[in-house]
Formats: sequence, C-alpha cells, structure tokens
Amino acid sequence: MKNITLFLSAVLSLSGTTFAQEQQNRFAEITNPQLIDINKLPPHAAFTSYTAAEAALNGDREHGSYYLSLKGTWQFHYTEQFKERPMDFMAPDYDTTGWNTIQVPGNWETQGYGDPIYVNVGYEFVSPGFDRYLQKNNPPLVPEAWNPTGTYRREFDLPASWEGKRIFFCAEAVKGAAYFYLNGQFVGMSKSGKVPVQFDITELARPGKNTLAVQMHRFSDANYFEGQDFWRLTGFEREVYLYAQPQTRVADFEVQSPLDSTFTDGLFHLGVVLQNDRDSAQPMTVAYQLADCSTGKPQIVAQGQQTITLDAYNSHRVNFDATIAHVKAWTAETPNLYRLLISTSGANGESGEYIPARVGFRTVEVKGGRLLVNGQPILMKGVNVHEHDPFTGHYVTEETMLKDFELWKKYNVNTVRTCHYPQQKRFYELCDEYGLYVIDEANIESHGMGYDLRVGGSLGNNPLYLPVHLDRLQDMVERDKNHPSIIVWSLGNEAGNGYCFYEAYRWLKQRDTSRPVQYERAEREWNTDIYCPMYTSPEGIERYALDPTADRPLILCEYAHAMGNSLGNFQDYWDIIEKYDILQGGCIWDWVDQGLAKTNAQGQTFWAYGGDYGETGTPSDGDFCINGIVYPDRRIKPQTIEMGKVYQNIKFLRFDPKAGTIDVKNEFFFTPLDKYDFVYTVKGNGKTLKSGKFVVSLAPRQQTTVTLKGLPAMKQESVDYQIEFEARLKQAEPLLPKGYAVACEQIAVKPAVKPEARLSGETIAQTDNGNEIRFSGKNFDITFDKKSGLMTSYRYKGNEYLCDGFGPRPSFWRAPTDNDYGYNSPKLLRAWKEASQQAPVAQSFRVEPGEGKSLRIVCRYAYPQTGAQWETVYTLLGNGVVKVDNMLELSDAKAPMIPRVGLRMQLPNTFTQLEYYGRGPWENYIDRRSSCFVGRYQTAIADLYEPYVRPQENNHRTDVSWLALSGNPGKLLIVADSLVEFNASNYTLESLDSGDHRDDGRQRPAKPQQRHNCDPQPSQLVDLFIDYRMMGLGGDNSWGAKPHKAYQIDPAVGKITYGFTLIPLSKNGSIDKAIRQY
Repeated sequence: MKNITLFLSAVLSLSGTTFAQEQQNRFAEITNPQLIDINKLPPHAAFTSYTAAEAALNGDREHGSYYLSLKGTWQFHYTEQFKERPMDFMAPDYDTTGWNTIQVPGNWETQGYGDPIYVNVGYEFVSPGFDRYLQKNNPPLVPEAWNPTGTYRREFDLPASWEGKRIFFCAEAVKGAAYFYLNGQFVGMSKSGKVPVQFDITELARPGKNTLAVQMHRFSDANYFEGQDFWRLTGFEREVYLYAQPQTRVADFEVQSPLDSTFTDGLFHLGVVLQNDRDSAQPMTVAYQLADCSTGKPQIVAQGQQTITLDAYNSHRVNFDATIAHVKAWTAETPNLYRLLISTSGANGESGEYIPARVGFRTVEVKGGRLLVNGQPILMKGVNVHEHDPFTGHYVTEETMLKDFELWKKYNVNTVRTCHYPQQKRFYELCDEYGLYVIDEANIESHGMGYDLRVGGSLGNNPLYLPVHLDRLQDMVERDKNHPSIIVWSLGNEAGNGYCFYEAYRWLKQRDTSRPVQYERAEREWNTDIYCPMYTSPEGIERYALDPTADRPLILCEYAHAMGNSLGNFQDYWDIIEKYDILQGGCIWDWVDQGLAKTNAQGQTFWAYGGDYGETGTPSDGDFCINGIVYPDRRIKPQTIEMGKVYQNIKFLRFDPKAGTIDVKNEFFFTPLDKYDFVYTVKGNGKTLKSGKFVVSLAPRQQTTVTLKGLPAMKQESVDYQIEFEARLKQAEPLLPKGYAVACEQIAVKPAVKPEARLSGETIAQTDNGNEIRFSGKNFDITFDKKSGLMTSYRYKGNEYLCDGFGPRPSFWRAPTDNDYGYNSPKLLRAWKEASQQAPVAQSFRVEPGEGKSLRIVCRYAYPQTGAQWETVYTLLGNGVVKVDNMLELSDAKAPMIPRVGLRMQLPNTFTQLEYYGRGPWENYIDRRSSCFVGRYQTAIADLYEPYVRPQENNHRTDVSWLALSGNPGKLLIVADSLVEFNASNYTLESLDSGDHRDDGRQRPAKPQQRHNCDPQPSQLVDLFIDYRMMGLGGDNSWGAKPHKAYQIDPAVGKITYGFTLIPLSKNGSIDKAIRQY
C-alpha cells in the first residue's frame, strides 16, 4: 500500500506541474497521512562504504570513503507565515539577497528562528482561545496560516572521483516536513523525524558545483505521531552528507549472531544484499572476514566468498554461515566485539567497496517469565535518554554523547531506553563498544490523542494510520538490526493500543525472532513480551510479583520521576526488585534536565524551560521537562550519586566485628570479582583509624564471607565506629580510570556513648527591662523578648551570633519541591506554612531555676489552625551554653502531614564555614541517603546550595550528631541530644519559595512561579534550620504521589520531642573538646 501511495504521489508531484502549482498543493500534501514520503530510499543497515580495506579498518571516513559532509553554514530564510515562504527558491540562479545563515546540523529555534515550545501531552500548535493555533486536536490538520517555514540553500562541489558512481544524499534526522531539490529539480520529500532521509541523486547531480535547496515546514500531520515529552523543535537534527557507491554495490546487510544452546559457540550468519544499478548483468564477488582483535593482533575466525551474476537493475541476497568455537560473548558487562569486513569486487577482480562492522555474539530470549541474556536473567539498571543539548537543542555531538557514556559507566547504568525515538547511529556503536543494553524505541507517540480502545478512538487503533506506524517501526528496525546492544524493540510510547500496534507487533515478531518486543500501552495484553508499565510504585510491582497469573518479566519502562529535588525511596524500589525473580529493573525518567541556555536582561545565563519562550498563549507544561538525573550541561546532582550507589553490582552485606568478617555478594551476571581491589577503612568519629586490603575471588551471582586482617579494637565508648568498604578497578577500563571505586558501603559498628553534660558553676545575672529580659555572665549576654518568647540576642565575647534578633523559633515548612507541587502540597499542607509564618506570640513565658546555677526559660506556643502546641525550654548555663529542649504536641490526628519539625534561626553571614558530623558530603533526605555516609565533613556554607533549575528545597543533611558554624565572630557549635537534621544556607526559605502562581483563593492545584536558578539572591545572613525531621522527597512520580508513609511526619504520633545544645566558642576554641563535654 505504501509503495503504491508513494509512487502515485511522486508522479503527481513531478508530472507536468509548475513550481508554483507544486507549492500551492503543498499544504494538502503535508496534511495527508497517506503521503508519508516521496522518493525516499528503503531503510537499510547503517554503514559506511570505503574505497580501501585499510581505510575501512581505521574508520577514516573523511579520507578513505566516498563521503562528503554538508555540515556547516547554510543560507537560510525564515518566515512564520506559510504563504510568505519563497516559491522558486530551488532555482540555481535564485537571488538570496537578504537571507540569513544557519548552522547545520542544528535546530532553528536554538539559533534564533522561532520559539522553542515545550509541552508534555499536548501538541505545540493547539492552544484554545488564541487565533493562530488550532483550537483542538484535529488530525491530520495543522495551522495553515501560521506554519513557520525555513528554506535552506547550500552549494557543494562534487568530487571528480565520484564520476560513474551512485550518489546519495542522507540527512540522519530531519524534524519537519521537508522538500528537497538539487540543481532546481525535485528530489523528494520526508515528514518523519529521527530516522535517516536518503535519496538517490545520481541522475540530478553534476560534476563541479551543485545547488541543494530544502524547504521545511514546522507542522505537518507527522507531528501528531511525534508528541513526545520534550522540546518541540525543527531543523536538521543530525548529520547531513553525501556518499557514493559503485554501480554494483552493497545495498544492505544483516548479521545474526546468537550463541549455541550451551552458550559456548557463536553461530554466525551474514546476509548481504547486492544491488546492480547498471543496464546489463554484472558478475560480482562478495567476501567477508570476521576477526578477533581482542589481543591486539587480528585473528581471523571466519571468512567466506561467493561470486554471482546480478541481472540488470536487480538485487540478490548472498548468505554466509559459520560457527565460532568458544566465542567471546557480548554482554553489557563484557562488550566483546569481533571485527567484520565485507568487500566486493567486479569483473577481473576490480575493486568495489569495503564495509566495516562490529559483531557481538549473544542470545536474548524471554523464557520462564524472565528476560535472559546468554541464559542469565539480567537486571536492567537503566535511564531514559532524550537527545538534548542545552545550547543546540536536539543536535548532540559525539563529545556530549561520550560524556553521557562516561557518567553511565561511573554510576553503574547498564541500560538505556531511547525515549521515544531511535537515537543517532553513532550512539548504538558506542553502546556496542562500551557495553550498554538498549531498548530501541520507534518514533511513535500520539499521547495527545488519548488511549480510546474503540476502533478509530485513537491513532493507534485506527486502520487508516497503520502505514504510518509500520513505516516508523520499519525505519528503526532495518537501520539498527545489526547492533548487539539492542536487546529489546519497543513499538513506541503512549500511543494507546489497538489495531495498529497489534499489526506492528505481528510484523516485528516475523521480521526479527532474535529479540523480544515490548510496548507499555499494551499493558498485559498479548502484544508485548515484557510487562513494562510506567510509574508503578514499589508496592505495585510487588503485587505483580506475587500475582500467580503474572507470566512475563516486569521491567519498568519509566519510573522514579526525577523532577527537581527528587529520587526519594529509590533504594526501596531496588529492595523489592532484588527480592523477586520476575522483577528485572527499569529505566529512570529521565537522564538529563531538558533546560535550554537563555540569557536574562541582567546578562545572566540560566536554564530555560516551558513558558520561557513565546507570546501569550504559547502552549507550555512549565518545568515538567526538568526531570534529569543530571543537569542540562551534564553536571551531576546528589541524585546521580544515589542512583550509582543503588545500581552498584557488588554488595557488602554484614560485618561481624567479633569475628572480623564481611559478607560480600557479587551481583554481576557475567563478571568475576578478580578484577577489583578490595579495601576496608575503619573510622572513629569520622577520622580514619586503619585501612587495609582484602581479596575477594567470587564468581557471578555468588556470595562469600571474608575475614579481614589487621582490624583495630573498636571498644572506646566515646567513639562512633564505622567501617567502610570499596571495590576498586585494578586496571583502567574504557571511560573509567584505574582505582575507580565501582561499589562502596558503610556499616555502623558501634555508636558512641554520649557523655553527661557538664554544668557550669558560674552565676548568671538576670535583668528585667519590661518587654525583654537579659541574662549575662562571664563572656556572654543573652536577651529574650517576653511577648514573643524568642531569643533576640546571643552575644559571646562581644560578638553577636544572631542576625537582626532572629533567634530560634518553630518551623514546619520547606520551599516546595516539584514533587510537593505534584500532589498539591502548597495548598494541602498550607496550614503548616501559616503556622511557620505567624508572628510568634508566647502563650506563656516564664523563668525558673534549673539544676545547679542554671536557669530555665520556658516558652509555649499554640497553632490553632493545626491543633498543635509547641514548647521550648532553654537551659542557660553560666558559660553561655544554652540547652534547647523542644516538644510538639499534636492533638488533631486528622491534621495534614507536617513538612518539617524543627527550629529556625538566622546568623550573620560572617559565619562562612561549616563542619558537621552526619551524613554527607552531599545533600540527603530520609528517603534519599543510601549514598551518603556518616562522617565528619567541612565545607563553605555558600557551597551547600544546590542550584536546581527551578529554585526549591535543597542542601538538607540527616543523621547529624553535631554541627559547627565558624567565621569572624567565632564558632557556634550545636550538639544534638539524639540525631537531628539541618539546612544552612545564604538563601532564605522565602527566596526559594516565591509562593503559589495560582494563590487566588480558588480551589485548584497549586502551580509554581516561573523562576530559575539565577532568581534567588544570597542574603546577608545564614538561614539555619535544626530539625527533628523533614519529610521525604518522594520519587514515584511528580503528579500526585506523596512521600511514602515511612518518610512522612504524621500528626497522629501525638507528641514529638528533641533537643540540642548551643555552644559558643572563640575562633580558636576546640570543637572536639566541647563535644566531649556536651
């Protein structure tokens, strides 16, 4: 059906029509879903043809192949209005005076032509109430008047050596409906993005100078199938080039390379499709060599040759088979590749072409409800990967890709899902080389059209659109079929299920029997080999594992929505995944924050997101594109490290201090542990006491107990003992240096016994000044306001330790995270914000004698909006030390959960340094701290700030025994009675929480203000929170999921108590000495 449609369309486009008539028919063509493309070559395996074997083996494409890059500066004309596009632009003598230039590859919108538009579910051309947009989804129609159009021109010189060759044009990815012309003649048309657009231009190209012209329209019916959750951009998004081949050539080839039933030998099959483009029959010889290059010198393990006669204008497939004994199998852990070289020659042995490829031997199957690679049930520790660069949009260079690969290897990622389209061909080569499992996904998403399962209810269940679905699937499969890293095909994403996907599954299972097929919207229907839901909670996947009817592996296609400060309860996911065989991992949503670099009026560069571009009415889903594990420029976040810790493949399970043994488990499936050095480090109160090495020789999936030598005694009561373990690479590996720690763990051995506090015997003077009361003694002066009950001055040795009288006061609020907004926290929990903001008025305030010569100040507060009461008891000692004991009484069990329970105070910004003993060194929360070890850490307070793209809660620390702030005034040491949590920042809570964008009293969900990491400004103070607890971040999703129950603060607990001690010290005062006293 497709071929007939394309043939008729080509005839109509080329037979007797004038250029003007062709242009007038343009809108009808770009909104005709039956017209998928014109004259585009059938898809085939990605390869490069070389003129000599040496060049092919070296990959020297620039010098040893028939290849001409068209990368660089092109002439460019841009118009927002469809009818204002140039009409005769393709003529070689067309006057381009007044045109601008543009870089190719590159998106228009990131180069100043039109606005980037970010939407998640909807379409970029639909915005009800705004004239230039469609008022509703109406496939296949798009706006007719407003349809931005870019027109390109580029001249090139055809190399003289190409004479007599077949010449092809290739654009690896074109986003937009594009019409191509060469030397004034129509070449072809394409609508589909993210797959190669190739044309045979042999008859139109000429020696010397040639003029290539392209006209591209931003919107066409294809946009309805490319509604992915990413920036909607336009342009040439990948390489653009010409290439040539002999008239008798390799048109395609296919490698099948499974293992035998014992997973010992490799079964090699090569099929080469030869094409004769001459007008007479031609003899042709095709040969191959397969070599093992792992030892440096290539060892030929298989080779073959066949000679055939090809009829004129005909093709033929030649097949080769071989068995490779004791083959070195490919897995993501062991990415062993063999070098394949295909060569052709013609009559009398005249040289044809040389085509290199790499071959990995592996078997993939779903068997017994499990996904197996080479017979082993792997775990997929994955991420979803969009093509994104903050400066160039969807054009991603190899340099950026390699940075991603380096980070994936560092942080134990072994799987990528190409959401939601095939990646560029170099990406798969790198996956083959460095070892990553790939879920390769077709460029199909019509989420905006819904999932109605009635016939015609969605695009995916409408037979009219079957050719579109199959075309996109076939483009992916035929190009990518030879990559061993691709172990699963995906039919697409969020496009409903039904007729088109039933037929797509049938076609693919017939086309490729070597890989399973998955599709999320199939859910548990028959047309998916893997149950691959998205955003199922840990409890939900456990229910599936316990379901006796579950018959397929569950691999979450998307989970752990990493929007803003997120990735809470990630360890909980993996505790359950590793518990059940039928659960085999998933892919985090997603890898990189999709922020675009933008400069504000003050000259500051920030990461822009949806809503930062365009006029009023421009569709936008705000910062919902900011869900990366890394920042737009690939800087890591705290959650990057958490992911790496949870994904690690070596576990240190149980340490027995009496026996001096550690239980070690090898969680790899194909890698023994001999390649790693193992190190232990014993620490006491954060200081290293002893380090040593130990040997672990352990096969995959096995566990052992190792005895450690040279352990010190760990018996001092005043010392908190921890033991840490690392597994380090003995030798450098690709992308990882020698000594890199691939796994680590900390195990608590024995907590310190807290000493009895020493009470000072100094007398405290007391002065009542009416509204305030002052306490003074040797070297200190403390003032309380009797009405508010607050400490308003804390002076030590003449230095003021409080900023503007902002002494400790109850605090129940945090700057909402993106997940908080997702479940409407700013409204649902608003009572606690109001409680934190209300002007403190003490219900009662009294001074009473304490133990010895100490004094107690007792302050009590009521919060009627929550049914809560708070009491703080300050115990003042004669040396200026203040013991702070707090009690929160909660009488309303139905009150909303509490974001935080703690005290807030503000110090002068002359306190610039921080030291603490707790979890670190990076920020952590009660549901995201597996990667943060208890230790003694030092940092500048300014460096604690974590610059999330949209400002929100950040820099928290948990399991803290003490912290000390230091600077010009001296030091303030805070010692906890039991473990506390804290935030310390030069950015105030108010600067991070700008309020609800919809704070108008209406009953609708809260929405954050349009703010960026450059908007909050550091203040002239330190905003310090000493918390009993802050609720968790959550991480299941960002549109309704709360932190898990275990990580909430539930008012039903009735009462919460905690305390700490404020200890002022001089600049040279000893923190360690003070800790031993208090």
